[in-house]
Amino acid sequence: SRLRKWNYWMMSQRAGTLSYLTFSAGFSLVVYALFYVFCDRYGWQLGLFRTFGVNALAAYVLHMMVEAAVKPFLPNDAPAWYMCLGCAAFMGITYLLVRSLEQRNIYLRL
Repeated sequence: SRLRKWNYWMMSQRAGTLSYLTFSAGFSLVVYALFYVFCDRYGWQLGLFRTFGVNALAAYVLHMMVEAAVKPFLPNDAPAWYMCLGCAAFMGITYLLVRSLEQRNIYLRL
């Protein structure tokens, strides 16, 4: 009686309900379409996306190492401002490392 009853419109990622899958697919398509229009049609660029995009494999490898270095400084019961600061430090360090590889023309490709 305390649990919510299942219905067709329940959105649950864990259960993989049809409404959640439909919504997330549609949302992803809209975001992709917006990036396509603004970036490919109008030539809009943001340095952050360009840097992570041209060296995505290096960013993927480095972000795991940066996470291992930053995570010990963020306790589970930290306030929201502290977590936001930790996330900014994580993103900033990862960006600086990937940007330095880009400036040296070092790209990891398959």
